[in-house]
Amino acid sequence: MRESTEDFTSVNESAVDGTTVEAVDRSKRRWIAAMEGEAGALQQDIESVQQQLAEQQDSPAEVVADFIRQSSMVGSLVTRSMLLAPPYSMSEQDLTQVLEEIEHTEAFADIMLSAGAQDDYYYSTQSISVNYANMCVLVIEKDICKTIVQAVRFECETYPRPYKVAMLMLAPYCFELEQIEAALKAIDTHPDYADIRPVASSDGQAYLFSERFMSYGKAYGLCEWLEVEQFQNP
Repeated sequence: MRESTEDFTSVNESAVDGTTVEAVDRSKRRWIAAMEGEAGALQQDIESVQQQLAEQQDSPAEVVADFIRQSSMVGSLVTRSMLLAPPYSMSEQDLTQVLEEIEHTEAFADIMLSAGAQDDYYYSTQSISVNYANMCVLVIEKDICKTIVQAVRFECETYPRPYKVAMLMLAPYCFELEQIEAALKAIDTHPDYADIRPVASSDGQAYLFSERFMSYGKAYGLCEWLEVEQFQNP
């Protein structure tokens, strides 16, 4: 009987040990599977974030457009040559493609081009008007005669009123008096600028007007009102 009891005990211990090992193995497998599942989910999260970052990354066109907009906010134009130089250092081919994308994309509808004789100039109409940009181009390229003529014609056509010569010494022009006087002499003899005429108020304030848009009498009456009469009749 003793032997039978010992054998029975040995068999039961063996059975218990086998059951325990099997249970542990199943537990390990579940734990490993859970860890693998968590790792897989984590990898999916990482890939998802990477994809989102890639989608959020600005395209070259967006970078250039943002630079143009930021420059316009402080009253500056961006030249094509600036985009070819550091820090952008774009190739001619890449820059041409980017500018074409900007031109044909609705999101960049505010980005405009003003072509000068020396370079192409870009600006945003969110901050700069077309007329101001065109005037800046002429100032940058130092075409003083054309700058004055365009300013006078724009003033006479748009408002309409004659253009005060002293305004040429203010921003964005900042011309010296000697420069203005020399330019006016050149304008007076240039056939393309024959419509530009001088006029002055009774107190001696010099103005310019364009005969394309008003007569001498109207120009004189307006500058007289601006300089003298409006202060006499408050």
